[in-house]
Amino acid sequence: MIVMEIEKLPMFRVIFKTKDGKVINEDYAGKGFGTGYIGNRSTLYKKLQAGERFVGLGEVLGDLDKRGTGYTLNNTDTYKYGDPRLPMYTNVPFYIGIHHNMVYGLFSHNTFKSFFNFGLSTPEFSSITLEGGNVDYFFMFDTSISGILYNYTYLTGRMPLPPIWSLGYHQSRCSYFPQSNVEIIAETFRRKKLPADCIVLDADYLFEYEPFRINTDRFPDMKDLTRKLKELGFEVTASVNPGIKKDSTYFAYTDGLKRDIFIKYADGSYYTADIAPSTNNFPDFTNPKARTWWIEKMKYLPDNGINGYWNDMNEPAVGGSYIPDNLLFDFDGHKANGLEAKNIYGMQMARSSYEAAIKNGGNRRPFILTRSGYAGVQRYAAVWTGDNTAKDEYLLGGILLNTQMGLSGIPFVGDDIGGYIGTTTKELYTRWMQVGMFQPFARNHKEAFANANEPWSYGEEAEAISRSFLEFRYQLLPYLYSKFYEANQTGIPITRSLAIENPFDDKIYQAPYQYQFLCGDAIMVIPVTSHEKAKAVYLPDGEWFDLYSDESIAGNHEYKFDVQYHQIPLFIKASSIIPMQKVIQTTKEIPADTLFVHLYKGTKKNIFTYYEDDGFSNNYKKGNYLKRLIEYDPFNQKLILFEQEGSYTSKFNYIQLILHGFQDEVKAIGNNGQSGKLNVQSKILLNGLNYLEDIYDPTYFKLLESYQKVGVQQTYTFQFSPEKIEISWYN
Repeated sequence: MIVMEIEKLPMFRVIFKTKDGKVINEDYAGKGFGTGYIGNRSTLYKKLQAGERFVGLGEVLGDLDKRGTGYTLNNTDTYKYGDPRLPMYTNVPFYIGIHHNMVYGLFSHNTFKSFFNFGLSTPEFSSITLEGGNVDYFFMFDTSISGILYNYTYLTGRMPLPPIWSLGYHQSRCSYFPQSNVEIIAETFRRKKLPADCIVLDADYLFEYEPFRINTDRFPDMKDLTRKLKELGFEVTASVNPGIKKDSTYFAYTDGLKRDIFIKYADGSYYTADIAPSTNNFPDFTNPKARTWWIEKMKYLPDNGINGYWNDMNEPAVGGSYIPDNLLFDFDGHKANGLEAKNIYGMQMARSSYEAAIKNGGNRRPFILTRSGYAGVQRYAAVWTGDNTAKDEYLLGGILLNTQMGLSGIPFVGDDIGGYIGTTTKELYTRWMQVGMFQPFARNHKEAFANANEPWSYGEEAEAISRSFLEFRYQLLPYLYSKFYEANQTGIPITRSLAIENPFDDKIYQAPYQYQFLCGDAIMVIPVTSHEKAKAVYLPDGEWFDLYSDESIAGNHEYKFDVQYHQIPLFIKASSIIPMQKVIQTTKEIPADTLFVHLYKGTKKNIFTYYEDDGFSNNYKKGNYLKRLIEYDPFNQKLILFEQEGSYTSKFNYIQLILHGFQDEVKAIGNNGQSGKLNVQSKILLNGLNYLEDIYDPTYFKLLESYQKVGVQQTYTFQFSPEKIEISWYN
């Protein structure tokens, strides 16, 4: 419960307090203002609390803690970004404040360009300055950041369950053409046994970059291409941008004029601008009539076997991403000028594409990818972080962008693996592939005329390491898919800043620890840059396990580890439950019939929500899913799989329980009368490391010798039945 106090004199201001009188947040007083209006601008002033930190704010650059900085939110095509003073592609005016063992959230419900000042040259107060509209905000208070995110996403919406193929690996390029080249790329993935699920077509598949119009010189038979790719287990995602070229031979242009769906100036004339290389008109996606038009036109994608819709250049990416103030938008009947409507343009395009996929896709789940968005865009699309550069600082910076988006209600995020702009070195590519396999959206993308960026492009060694981490991601799919379900239900992200569980731990905000993140709630990922031979690591409070050695490591300590080229440091939180499967090459492939449940010994009770469905249809909304709670009770030495909820029949027939950190031999008794010895495995291996036997570098091979073979002594396997299963053990 919170108490809201309102002071009318000498100036209006609001104070939020706990029920026992502690100040959570308050408008600034004492200088003659609480909320200020100067011309069309309005500003909300907040008193800075002692030691207060700020996290979130979506896609902004800089450090995890925003204290002492300022940011402009105004959706902008910021090519080759790096300067934290510049606005980015997506605008999420929501942040979380942290102080005195309290956390709160503040969402500024205003779409105008805004400036968030967290004490930049104003050490007494923070402020939000809006270029128009009213000071309109939602204030949230809870006992944890996860609680704040639950409430914020209850307000702005949560992501739908995506198709499981979109959790796989995506290979992209600006651009893959002609058609035969795309086939070669797909066939090479399969021949080299590199798991992948999607080939991405950038705008060069289009005729003169006109949406809905395929370049038949480059792609003479798109339907045949997508058919062949599906036979290989690949989906296709294709780019569309909002620019409708002024071309009298172009059906979308002439029909758009006829149906009056383009943005106009206040005097009724059409707004035209360039998105290279074309001069275009632009649909008004804030107009229901234009969204209906877009839905109809987007049918060309599924008609050609394309099930992934990539919305690019939708800031919109006209010169400087500037649109005139005197444009008139429908704004769902409320009418608005360019100042108010610009920052929701990309989100409304993503919404239109999502609704197109729903209407035109039959019972298929949509996969929409967008570059631009606003608060709530998670209801419609995954978001990637735009045109990054092939440098170490972008590998690290991309991680912070991903975790900040997660702290801002957008869980399905990723950056361009390998760096979009410039030449990637072998070492940087390998490090990026290693860390990229733990981000929710895993896409490799590279600009035109730069070096090749496929996993085999950097030699056998980099290819083998990439394979091992690709395989590990596909082994983790039962775990990852369950975490996507959790995001769907609660708003908690898949890629998690350490601030979510440790908001009051000062060390997590320090460089380099601010770049560490959790994949789900169990796996601590430590990114490594291309030149690092040793890595400083901070493990928060609790007990942790080294993923490779199963060594138990105490938390609340700083460590320094030597890092090998073929690995990045990975740690598992004690008491974690991680379901895994055998390696598959594509999510279209049915995995082996055993689900491997890895249990890490700990002292805290833990409950994991295991979720499964068919992965592609909307039948889960009708009850055709499988959900069951898995509870680890260390005090009574039990693992309980509670009764199944939902009617879906699991793809797995058996469960193999693998214990970590327990005694060498543990006897088990199941409630179904089965008994035996549980396998106590000393290491989880990235299976693909065995492929390194094909490399003839004896120095490199030697690095892996101690990790190559781990024998399974005994296993305890039981039926994956829908009834409650209780396993007890004793030494």
